[in-house]
Amino acid sequence: MSDIGRSILPGADYTDPAVFAAEQSAIFERRWVWAGYTHWIAEPGSSRPVTVAGRPLLLTRDLDGRVHVFHNICRHRGMVLSEEPSTRKRLRCPYHFWTYDVDGGLCGAPYWNRTKGSAPDDVTRDALALLPVTHAEWAGMVLICLGEPERTIDEVLAPLRERWAPTDLDRLHLAAEDTYEIAANWKLVAENFLDFYHLPFVHPQVGPAAAALDIEDVVLADDILGGCYPRGAAGKAAKTDTPLPVFGEALRDRQDIFCLFPNTLLFLEADWFQVIAFDPVSVDRTVEHMAIFVDRSAAAPEFEGARKALSTVLFEVNDQDVPVLERMQRGRRSPAADRNHLLPQWDQITVRFQTLVAASLEGRRV
Repeated sequence: MSDIGRSILPGADYTDPAVFAAEQSAIFERRWVWAGYTHWIAEPGSSRPVTVAGRPLLLTRDLDGRVHVFHNICRHRGMVLSEEPSTRKRLRCPYHFWTYDVDGGLCGAPYWNRTKGSAPDDVTRDALALLPVTHAEWAGMVLICLGEPERTIDEVLAPLRERWAPTDLDRLHLAAEDTYEIAANWKLVAENFLDFYHLPFVHPQVGPAAAALDIEDVVLADDILGGCYPRGAAGKAAKTDTPLPVFGEALRDRQDIFCLFPNTLLFLEADWFQVIAFDPVSVDRTVEHMAIFVDRSAAAPEFEGARKALSTVLFEVNDQDVPVLERMQRGRRSPAADRNHLLPQWDQITVRFQTLVAASLEGRRV
């Protein structure tokens, strides 16, 4: 037993609502986290409501094409402003009809001083604009920080940008996307992504045990951890009959698999980029938003079949993980889950992930 280590997190950390609330405060309100995809608001004048750490937020793209993130709250009485994606260019609160532009400005408040046609002055309009949220765009994603960032987004992303410097992630073209509602804690979603041991058993179609044995653990930073398959696509069955254009020659012999802590899971191979980002909705419910991207040149009609074939393969892998995650969640309700053991030969990255969660919660547990 000397070569086996006890799980860092007890079973209750996956089932206790109080722990979930502490995680929302200590992790999701304090760190840079995924909030959505830029293609969700591709058109100028569009908007989409999202939720992060239980906070209603609003992604918008103004008429000049700039992305904004606001608290999705009317400044009058605090009503949630928008509940559906929109391309209407203006957003009207259904309570008293206060209206906002997609750049957050207050543009209408009827009967402001109890007379028809009255309106707030410019200073008041500016003061009552939607409240902004710190955000950034990267690799087709919108990342946000609800609190005061301890590091800039450039500092957070620097290790990934350096590793992927030969890859132009501004050339991403969306091939497919899907949403999964999973009856499991968010940590299990991330841990499963970082678990390379299960690949030949749950996903035999992606490669034999030898492929999983080839994966090397990689830690780019405390909050960027995962693995690298050094032979890339060469060591596994082809996902498409027609080769797709590649992002760069440097990636032909490598597949990178990283978790950008806490809720962004990234795959990068020579000809595709996949994001599995997730919203922790409750202690035992997580919503995944999976998007598959290819190089812009692969958007051509002659690659339609290859794009569909790639998407089918990748969605199948995720489909296979869902029942595993849900059974793992049910298992966490047993006191026996406190006696789980992690193998140093396979679970070093999981240990790092759990340690990061535990450190974030230090002093915050109820």
